[in-house]
Amino acid sequence: MTEIKMQLSTTLLPRHDQAVSDRLGEKDVAVVIDVLRATSVMCTAVQHGANAIITCREVRQVRALASQHSPTPLLCGERGCKPISGFDLGNSPAEYTPDRVADQSLILTTTNGTRAIEFAERAGEVLAGSFLNLSAVGDRLSGHQSVHLVCAGTDGELTIEDVLFAGALVSLCETRYNAQLADDASVLARQVWASWFPSPACVDPLRLTECLRETQGGKNLLHAGYADDLTRCARIDSVPSVPTRVARSPATFQ
Repeated sequence: MTEIKMQLSTTLLPRHDQAVSDRLGEKDVAVVIDVLRATSVMCTAVQHGANAIITCREVRQVRALASQHSPTPLLCGERGCKPISGFDLGNSPAEYTPDRVADQSLILTTTNGTRAIEFAERAGEVLAGSFLNLSAVGDRLSGHQSVHLVCAGTDGELTIEDVLFAGALVSLCETRYNAQLADDASVLARQVWASWFPSPACVDPLRLTECLRETQGGKNLLHAGYADDLTRCARIDSVPSVPTRVARSPATFQ
């Protein structure tokens, strides 16, 4: 019997249209990527014992959902990199310590990442990927025949940090699973990664931090006063957890 190879495709910037939504509905698994910082926060929160992360696109949805739960979940997220007034936590991994999130349910909304999660809603399975859990995500993709990577971007614009991670994951899947690239976006992502890290087997987090500083998302964080988060989000393979969607509406991860 001929082995069916993994087919891997990539969306460099999510745009909601019916054709794309239909294609995503045919995918085994989607990996949502918002390196700076939503998926890095989700990885950190799950690793530090959060019970669940409910994701919402709008602030009003967060408040409405919170009113339906007892005890009240932690309200988390950002707009324009800044914490949201009245929320418990912002969007820095530094805030999601075990003391703060262990055994807690969280409701999260961000400018870009939670929109990308909504974009991927029709996929059979949805994972949150960041540099923190790159290898762990690769492990979870074993056995899947169709994989779609969804880069969140920033304010409707493509951002290199998400494409960079997509390229790292593409390269990993090619090496481990002999994945076939189903579109030019995946080829492009792989080339971006290779141009910055020609020897990906030993990626230096310091070098990765410097790369993130040069991206639009990185520049936005520097301007907002979150330079240290670039280092936190560059700690490659420091987290073995892979936040996985366990409910579709609202999208809930554990």
